[in-house]
Amino acid sequence: MIVGDEPLQQMEAADQVRAACRQAGYTGTERYQVDNARSFDWQALAMSGNTLSLFGDKKIIGLHIPSGKPGTEGGKALKKWCDSPAEDTVLLITAGRPEGRFQTSAWFKAIDQAGVTMQVWPLSPAKTRGWIEQRLRSNNIRADKEAVDLLVERVEGNLLAARQEIEKLAILFAGQQVESQQVLASVTDSSRYTIIDLIDAALGSDVSRALKVLNGLRAAGDSPVLICWHLGNEVRKINSVLSKLEQGENLSQAMFKSGVWKNKQPLIGKIIRERKRLFWLRASADCSYLDLLSKGMASGDLWTEIAAFVMRLSGSRWPLTRVSDIN
Repeated sequence: MIVGDEPLQQMEAADQVRAACRQAGYTGTERYQVDNARSFDWQALAMSGNTLSLFGDKKIIGLHIPSGKPGTEGGKALKKWCDSPAEDTVLLITAGRPEGRFQTSAWFKAIDQAGVTMQVWPLSPAKTRGWIEQRLRSNNIRADKEAVDLLVERVEGNLLAARQEIEKLAILFAGQQVESQQVLASVTDSSRYTIIDLIDAALGSDVSRALKVLNGLRAAGDSPVLICWHLGNEVRKINSVLSKLEQGENLSQAMFKSGVWKNKQPLIGKIIRERKRLFWLRASADCSYLDLLSKGMASGDLWTEIAAFVMRLSGSRWPLTRVSDIN
């Protein structure tokens, strides 16, 4: 099972699994897509696993769950499959990232025990740069630092676009030294940000990047109400961790019980050590204000107040008054 919300890495990982299966003699293929877990025929999947192909070939069954949620019946079906795996059959599951701690679900644990699970997440800016540099080299393209910087800026958060642009550069400048002006002329701005990028930048104390991501989300038409909810949810998790630490639990337990993702735990641990409890109490109060503002129950411009809060969350000095109070 390959789960996550970075489509290119997921697609390429699945392609490598299929290629390895073909080399091992798995020549038959079947594919299913679960657009609606409740209406999907899980029995058909089970029957496919128990049915030999027409010529007795070993086969790969691809199961794609965009939402990452198989639902109650799907969870039971997957667990049952793992309890008694079909012979001469590889079940390859690809799924979007589900909300919550899906790793603790019975169906995910069953898959992890019976087979292999892999999680893929969007790359950080630093890792995106390394990924782009490696792709440039593999495509026989030499690029100076300014060209790479510009390429990262234009395709950040969108590895599919990055791959396409690098392949285009390989056609135009194969074996040549690529400079920033050539990138500027040939590479379109395909950067794509998520609310997770916004939270990571803010918690990473990168004010300029946080505001850049926020502007990108606004330009892309993201809902400010949804942004407020995610910001508030992150602050609630951190306050939950702090409360559990005060009750004597260790940091690892506190973060797990508070629903902090494993890949976010180093960042959350660092920021908890850097900022005092009062900071997070103030953050919680501001999130309550943003919630009221998003519901029309307080005065102020929502986007302006979100930007001000993001700046404060990034470590800028916390003013005693909000923007709306000044206005």
